[in-house]
Parts: sequence; structure tokens; C-alpha cells
Amino acid sequence: MRVAAAIRPATDLEIPTVVEVLRRAGFGTQVARLLDYPRLSPHGAILVAAGPEGIGGVVCTAAFATTGWIGALGVLPEARRRGLGAALTEAAVAWLQARDARTVLLYATEAGRPVYERLGFVAEERAIAWRGVAGAAPEADLHPVRSEDRAHLRALDAAVTGERRDAVLDVIEAPAGVAVRDAGGRMAGWAIASPWGAGTAIGALDPDVGVALMAAATAGPAAGTLIVPDGNAAATEALRTWRFVRLNDALRMRLGPAVAWRPDRQFGLFNLYWG
Repeated sequence: MRVAAAIRPATDLEIPTVVEVLRRAGFGTQVARLLDYPRLSPHGAILVAAGPEGIGGVVCTAAFATTGWIGALGVLPEARRRGLGAALTEAAVAWLQARDARTVLLYATEAGRPVYERLGFVAEERAIAWRGVAGAAPEADLHPVRSEDRAHLRALDAAVTGERRDAVLDVIEAPAGVAVRDAGGRMAGWAIASPWGAGTAIGALDPDVGVALMAAATAGPAAGTLIVPDGNAAATEALRTWRFVRLNDALRMRLGPAVAWRPDRQFGLFNLYWG
């Protein structure tokens, strides 16, 4: 049975309710921090399915030039099996396509995968979240990321992800991260933490550089979290050598043309919301 619901942008006053809906839908406490980006950015949106009984579901979006992401899609347990998940996904796709996204991406749980497949999404590969403290790693000459590094950072990120994520990268003020430069002074890798979650984004052109940046991001003493594509063999081997604990995983899926991303060069994701 389908439930009547209007899908519309959330108001600021509804954000506490949105957080509670996502919490009850199975998201952890970190989701409240993730909402700050789509709530405040002109390139993002929080959409809600509102019916006579209130908000029954939520979905968030982030638009990056010709690509877009869907994340934090959750439906209250009592409102499931009524088509809300599919309706929210379709509304998010429409929002992104209206902003020129040719390819829509998301990370799916096993429960969500059938919904996305019915809407035409196809599977790519899994990303796995790991937690621990890094051990020995290849040596690398690490430098703080500076504001003037932004152009190089954008270019390397585009080479790794196949996307133009400037909308996110440019709002991280004085990037809290480190970079490695090659003998010619060009950026060969970087690691940056965002204010919207526990993960660290890491891109590198060389496996040794990538593993060195992973180690820098999780050097301790407290355990750190890294989210890594399953296709990155060098990253996975390092995490297992360091005895990181596998937390969870999700399947990357897309609607539209394939994006020229390089999972073997992606050594960390910001989160499972926009990669």
C-alpha cells in the first residue's frame, strides 16, 4: 500500500525531526553532522516526505557539475513498504538532473539495493569502513595543505574521482590535511578531513604515497576511521596488516553514464554520502 506524501525541501525548523527520522531509520549519530553540508550549501538539499502523520522519510543530495550524489535516505520503520523509498529516490534524481547531473551516484545497503535496481541503478563496487591505528608505512615527505594548494587539490581529486567536487572542497576553510609532492613539486597525494563526518578523503597517484597518507590520518593514539573502495588492493592490504577492524560496507551504484573514477587511487572517502 502506498502512502500519500508530499516530497519537498525540509525547513530549518524541521531539522531536529529529520535527524530523529534518520536515527530511527538506522543511521548513527554522525548523520546529524553530515546534514550540515546539504542544509547550508546551494549545491545540496534535504528533501522530506511529509504526510498527514508528519515526516515519514528523508533523503539528501549533493550536486557536483555533471554528477550528483544521493545519501542519508531513510524511512521510518512504520512507513516502509509503501513506496516512500522509491519516491524519495526519484525526487532526489529529479533535483540533481535539474542541476545538470548526467550521472547520479549513491552507496546502497543490501536493504536499499533492490529499490535502486528497480529504478535503473547499476552496481559498481563496494566501499568498506575500517577502524584502527596505523602501523608501519612507506616514508613520505608530508607537508600541510595550504590555501594556495586548492587548484592542485581540485585537479588531483578530479583525476581520482572523475568528478568536479569543488563545491565541497572549496568550503573546507584552511584545509585540515597533509599533502605529498613529487620531485617536480607537483602534488602526488593529499589527505583531508572534513567537518561533516569521521572519514578522511585521501587521493594519491602512487600506492606508497596513498598508504603513507592513510598512516598519517590514523596514526593514533585514538583509533581512526578510513573508508576505502574494495578495489584498492594496496589500501586493503595495509589495513589488514595494521589489523584494522572492518565496521561495515556499502555498494556504490550509479544511474547514467559511467564516471571515470579510479578506485585504486582513492585511499579514503569523506563518507558514504558523497564519496
